[in-house]
Amino acid sequence: MINIDKQGRSPVYEQIKNQILTLINLGVYPPHSKLPSIRAVSAETGVNINTVKRAFSELEISGVIYSVPGTGSFVSDDAAASRAVSAKAQSEIAESIRTAKSIGVTKEELMQIIEDIYREG
Repeated sequence: MINIDKQGRSPVYEQIKNQILTLINLGVYPPHSKLPSIRAVSAETGVNINTVKRAFSELEISGVIYSVPGTGSFVSDDAAASRAVSAKAQSEIAESIRTAKSIGVTKEELMQIIEDIYREG
């Protein structure tokens, strides 16, 4: 489920962290659901266990996940409201806007898209 781009510019732990945030945003991992273990993510991705631990640690520090000793890591109740999730969403939106602008989409067209999306609910 987590894919690592070892040639990418983003550090591996950031890639893991961002992909977990994306999975939480998409509802793959709802509040209080158990995440794959650090060892499982390490084995699945072929990434050093300490790198995966760093990603999980940063998610826990930011309040996105919590850990239960001897049981595992779980999605926090308010994960969607956490600053890390919000920052990730804002980053993705900014990148999408830059792409749209570079291909000629006007500000007015973007604003119309935003209005349409919010009207949908």
